[in-house]
Amino acid sequence: MNAEIISVGTELLLGHTVNTDTTIVARALSDLGINLLYACTVGDNEGRLKQALEQALQRSDLVITTGGLGPTKDDLTKEVAASFFGKKLVFHEQTYEHVRKKLESYGINEMTESQKKQALVPEGSLVVTNQLKQALLPKDCVVLPNDVGTAPGCVVTTDQGKMIMMFPGPPSELKPMLHDYAVPFLQDIEQSAIYSDNIHVFG
Repeated sequence: MNAEIISVGTELLLGHTVNTDTTIVARALSDLGINLLYACTVGDNEGRLKQALEQALQRSDLVITTGGLGPTKDDLTKEVAASFFGKKLVFHEQTYEHVRKKLESYGINEMTESQKKQALVPEGSLVVTNQLKQALLPKDCVVLPNDVGTAPGCVVTTDQGKMIMMFPGPPSELKPMLHDYAVPFLQDIEQSAIYSDNIHVFG
């Protein structure tokens, strides 16, 4: 399986935030035996993100995006990916309850409209947990729970079996979602590993 990573966020291009997400994902893919062919960074721009997804899906089986899933207006990853597959974003009760309870734990009792949009997922979505690993069929969508933050992850597949996995940008949210949900998911698909050694010499 060939993969690539698209990191989404204008703050990355401006140098305000160090992009550690690519390193985290690349190491996980290597351990799974998945070939990482490309990695790029795209700002919060609908047109450029759509173009990056089109190029990625032409040459790779798996596209992993990080960032752009939050509550602000410039968080566009989920919207662009859904429209790319011709899917609508629909209200998801289970995700809404998760976001509501998480915000209440922060002392926020009333959600804004932008916070509520995190409960919108591609139509036909299922929820995957580490107790239940479901095989993805063409056109299936799967919600990956966010055990640390509010924005859920999402997986969408195409008729051709290509897959987009979307993760939140903060590493503290990305890591557990990746390792607890996505890695077991991918292990069922790719049952190999890439082995490498570093040899240090001197003199």
